[in-house]
Amino acid sequence: MSRPVVTVPYALMRMTQVDWWIDWRGQGSERNDGNTKTVYNRAPIWRGQFSLALPGAFAGEWRATHWAAEGRRGLYRLYMVDPILFDRNATLAAAFVNAGIPFSDGATFGDGTGYEPGPLALADAGAAPGASSIVVEIPDPALVPVRGQILSADDWPMGVISVEALGGIRYRIGVRMQRATIAAGDPIALVGTGLFEAEEDDASRMSYGLGRIARPEVTLREALNR
Repeated sequence: MSRPVVTVPYALMRMTQVDWWIDWRGQGSERNDGNTKTVYNRAPIWRGQFSLALPGAFAGEWRATHWAAEGRRGLYRLYMVDPILFDRNATLAAAFVNAGIPFSDGATFGDGTGYEPGPLALADAGAAPGASSIVVEIPDPALVPVRGQILSADDWPMGVISVEALGGIRYRIGVRMQRATIAAGDPIALVGTGLFEAEEDDASRMSYGLGRIARPEVTLREALNR
């Protein structure tokens, strides 16, 4: 079955609470001798849970996005916004960022923002799925990743566990969950993106009152069946 992929624009990720984590999918049991045994699934996944505050037209865009995905049938291409470790808004002046690329119909939000790729690094060398590190080029020192940051390649998120300066603009980034086939020159997203599916069909629900600010709450899991 072909699953529709709907990109959730960065401008809609107006979070009041956010939590991203890796579900290693381990199953533990206690043996008769008192020791424990844990068996891990060969396919760990990312999970996300967040609350949003969406005024006016943003609320309508959120609702329409989830209608387009048809509940749990479709996939959501999400920016894994994580400002405590990488504040994308603080990098708006960087040459990598273009906040004005319109949606497919040419429209933007009222403030001029639309879909945009966000800040990027470039792979300095190739890396196979399962690699424990990648080498990237980052001309702007302000954009060098930090431990705990979420990057991605080809919509496969990965977590940063170490950063080593190699001289000039080259850095070796120790990672976990690297599942993409990376070639030299490929873009590495510094705000990670991934393909997720809603855990419930009613992800488009959003209550609001006289203040006209919708506050949806969503839980998602990474989709491996793409």
